[in-house]
Amino acid sequence: MNIHLEADYKSYTSFNPIYCFGGQLIAVELLTQFSHSTANVAIPQELLLPQLCKEQRIVLLQNQINSIERHLDFFCQQKVKVTLKIDELLAQTILESEFLSRKLDALCWLELEITESFTDLKLGKDNPGLMALSERFDLSLANYGAGKAPSKAVYDNLFSRIKIDKGFIQHNINRLSFRPFINSILEHIKPHCQQVIVQGVDDLTGLEKVSQYQFDGIQSALFSPVTEESLTTLVVPPKELMTDSAITP
Repeated sequence: MNIHLEADYKSYTSFNPIYCFGGQLIAVELLTQFSHSTANVAIPQELLLPQLCKEQRIVLLQNQINSIERHLDFFCQQKVKVTLKIDELLAQTILESEFLSRKLDALCWLELEITESFTDLKLGKDNPGLMALSERFDLSLANYGAGKAPSKAVYDNLFSRIKIDKGFIQHNINRLSFRPFINSILEHIKPHCQQVIVQGVDDLTGLEKVSQYQFDGIQSALFSPVTEESLTTLVVPPKELMTDSAITP
């Protein structure tokens, strides 16, 4: 897809894996990146998305839906969730369009992902738009612990999956307080979702540390995104999770 802003951009789709600590693929995150027509530099969706008009956002979403539809058999056969990032404007567009909502309804393994920056997330189920999304779709919270919103939406049971903020993990993982702090967080949020995912662990030493906690899975730079053509290769357990240091909680 080509998007014209002040210059032309071309989008690329890849899938970022989430594994349990035993090596099984449990979910993939659909990533859309853009490259400038005059430079070979990848721009993440979250940086370019605010610059898109409503029509361009819909075109982007339709292309992402098409990518998921092409691989729907894979997600169904492997029982793997596919996560699609949205912001509040795209959420509103989805809720206002019965056509888009029905298209997304048909993607049985779809999960919509928002961040703590989502407008009025602090209201939880008292946010009408967020409540409407949660009633129709499975929701994931991407960066819990970033400090941008209180935990009301989590305690209101609006998310099936919660990802701990990678900056929070990287800042605290080597502190003596990490163990009691993480155990306390997990104790409080695990009853309110189906899975808690750890992010920001990008080396084997960190992997060994977090494998000792009751996380349900990990998303890490140790496990690189793949193109659409290589999606099926993600079912092979990564070697980093097949070592003695990878302990299944």
